[in-house]
Amino acid sequence: MDYSLIAVDMDGTLLNDSARISAENLGAIECISKSGVQVVPVTGRTYYEIPQAARDCPYIRYFVYSNGAGIYDKERGTVYSSTVPVETAAEIFSVLDSYETFIEIYSGLHPWADITKLNESSFEKYKIDPRFRKVILSCRRGVENIGERLKSGEFKAELFDVFFSSMGERGECYERLRAEFPEIEITSSMGNNLEIMNGGTHKGSGLLALCRILSAEPEKVIAVGDSGNDLRLFETAGRRCAVSNACAELKEKATDIICSNNENIMVYLEKNIL
Repeated sequence: MDYSLIAVDMDGTLLNDSARISAENLGAIECISKSGVQVVPVTGRTYYEIPQAARDCPYIRYFVYSNGAGIYDKERGTVYSSTVPVETAAEIFSVLDSYETFIEIYSGLHPWADITKLNESSFEKYKIDPRFRKVILSCRRGVENIGERLKSGEFKAELFDVFFSSMGERGECYERLRAEFPEIEITSSMGNNLEIMNGGTHKGSGLLALCRILSAEPEKVIAVGDSGNDLRLFETAGRRCAVSNACAELKEKATDIICSNNENIMVYLEKNIL
């Protein structure tokens, strides 16, 4: 098949374990783009949390961010957006805040968090992976009274990214959210977090929205990923490549198991898949 687009997850996939995109991957993206196949990052990160090297790459125009809640076009800005209604977002925050949680709100292309929790002691308490702590400190915008600002409508929530100090509370919170807000989407990309989006919003819906914008056929898309929040992406694409470090559930849905995120996946795709 002649593929038109590669929809590639970032953390654990396009990015190596140091959360960087390699020069080899950037070179392969250039070659793939020049062959007529678009490369589009599809990420749980919001736009300004994406590494600068990817945002500056002249061979990447579109980004599907916040687990499908938005699409950013470097020529036109945001061309698609799905946010949680303000009243619902405030109610969700109230539930999350009733547990011992580190709550991030992705809004307006930026990640926001309680300024009092942007420190190493909080990262330890909420068991945030050490690999991502530097990213959090460099990208998060710390604010006071984040719940009130959400309730006022100042923040339009693309996504809640929530870390728990207790896995028991995480499980209880998940069940409560499912019961009280059956319309919302909940997924996870790490062992102790939950990612919450507007109903019907996930990486697969973001990919479909992009396909409509580009007049592309989903069956001619190669999806590449590693974690649970890539499952809906895999359901949408015609070919599904799981990196070797992917979770077992994603590997079960894959048409191909490829190299690991530390072995230049774009080079692998260029040589072995396209």
